[in-house]
Amino acid sequence: MRRGLALILGLAALALAACGGSTSSSTPPPAAKLVHVDGRAPSVVLTPLGAQRIGIRTTAVAAVAHKRGATTVIPYSAVVYEANGKPVVFLKTGRLTYTGTPIAIANIAGNRVYVSRGPAVGKRIVTVGAEELLGVQNGVGVEA
Repeated sequence: MRRGLALILGLAALALAACGGSTSSSTPPPAAKLVHVDGRAPSVVLTPLGAQRIGIRTTAVAAVAHKRGATTVIPYSAVVYEANGKPVVFLKTGRLTYTGTPIAIANIAGNRVYVSRGPAVGKRIVTVGAEELLGVQNGVGVEA
């Protein structure tokens, strides 16, 4: 419920940010755009102002020791769900560029998510602002 409300509020804020608040007659550039590369999932490219307004934060994917060997773990705050219910994280793929990446959740314990499939250890994923990136990926506040 909390994530849903945060997503709605974040999308509204991003849409308002894309509309700008300028009093000039020219339309300000959008805060984000989608870039399609080689048939892969579209990447969200933010403007510096868009990234600042969203408050994007990232962390590195970690490995933790487990009795069955090393396990990949990510913060719960990094996980968002597509409309079809599939979990994704947003991987930082370049300067101000983020790509939704599917994950397979093995277990959730508190604020830790143990994944059996997802980004490699050491890759940077979004922990704050993923809901807004998902909204952009779905067409909210993007360049036409």
